[in-house]
Amino acid sequence: MSKIIVIVGPTASGKTDLSIRLAKEFNGEVINADSTQIFQGTDIATNKITTAEMQGIKHHLLSIKAVNETYSVADFQRDARNCIAAIQQQKKTPIVVGGTGLYINALLYQYNFLKFEHIPGFEKQFEQLSNLEVWQKLAALDHQAALKIHPNNRYRTIRALEILQSTGQTKTDIIENNHQYFYESQDLIIIGLAPNREQLYQCINQRVLRLIKQGLFIEITNAYNATDFQLTQALTCIGGKEIIQYLMQKINYETCISLMQKNNRHYARRQFTWFKNQLPDCHWFEFKMENFDNACEDIIKLIKRIIV
Repeated sequence: MSKIIVIVGPTASGKTDLSIRLAKEFNGEVINADSTQIFQGTDIATNKITTAEMQGIKHHLLSIKAVNETYSVADFQRDARNCIAAIQQQKKTPIVVGGTGLYINALLYQYNFLKFEHIPGFEKQFEQLSNLEVWQKLAALDHQAALKIHPNNRYRTIRALEILQSTGQTKTDIIENNHQYFYESQDLIIIGLAPNREQLYQCINQRVLRLIKQGLFIEITNAYNATDFQLTQALTCIGGKEIIQYLMQKINYETCISLMQKNNRHYARRQFTWFKNQLPDCHWFEFKMENFDNACEDIIKLIKRIIV
């Protein structure tokens, strides 16, 4: 089987559980696509899979960075594609699982991270031109980009012209390339989990309380201390910012818990919207939480039909 399985969906929807089932069924290895699980020291906060829960399935890109380090989307793109190649060389199935939309997009699409040198004094050539005249220059060269920029937004207009001058590509071409698959579309099986919203939100609320019992406040406090009291990339996880506010005595304990639950629910809603808009080829499975096992069986049946 040369397919790449991708599992997406909101937080607390069962992605991790499904990934283990699929790895067992299709001789797979799992690649993490959750930006917060890249880091060490926040295992409780990110609900990171435990060694026991892995059930012997090999996992990649988990806890590979210290809590005070950084890790970019471009880093993930490179590392995840290398993992996929290595797994396929072993005649195994790569199973990408995670809820970070930019990670999924960067992996699946022809995402070229724009790197260009600023041209010294570039903007000076437009000093004698009005905002509208500068915008008209852009419209003549990249009409689609100009339509997305207000004529009075001089900075963005000049930046789009500078990109064209520096890279030889229009901003529109760069964006369009970012929506072309990197892999062959027939090699991708994208599965989306869409549990009942009300049940999902109840599950999220209960998960926050469960993580607190497991030591969430202590974990975030230790991580915060280890970063010399800085809000690092690792601490942008849901729970990190709220608990730091509590530690700084900006909010009380009850408010902290309420905010964690609310922000988790809002995050789940944004994830739904992102994946629905960004992944048109995704096979979505709607289910009630009590029917999760049945949904997993239906997903396995779908994949078997696709690979035959």
